[in-house]
Amino acid sequence: MKSLQDRWTILHRQDERTDLIGLNLTGRTPESWLCLDCGVNTAPGWPNRKQTELALLVGGMRCKVTDELEVYMVKNEVWQDTGLEGMGGCLCIGCLEKRIGRRLKPGDFAPGHPFNSLPGTRRLLKRRGR
Repeated sequence: MKSLQDRWTILHRQDERTDLIGLNLTGRTPESWLCLDCGVNTAPGWPNRKQTELALLVGGMRCKVTDELEVYMVKNEVWQDTGLEGMGGCLCIGCLEKRIGRRLKPGDFAPGHPFNSLPGTRRLLKRRGR
């Protein structure tokens, strides 16, 4: 049976281990799904980056897909207007709109990105044109 120290070591050494097998998701998935500005969880039931890496390392991951999600991908130009870089964090729709000074429209979303076909909050779906 593994001791608490063994479990801590696995979690503590996670970045090193995931780098070795190519599962380091830094810069490809957000560190947290919490909105940087208001703190709302934009993806309740989804693991953060480190949890995702660990889940992939041990062979299983689950994400709840509900109408509470505000997971989306906007075009690079729109994201640049927020003042954030790349995977610099998450913003709920309301906070993104405050940062860019206008309401989102369907053409602002990255075409063909899988996040933009997920269910979501009513305001997200409305902005995407559904």
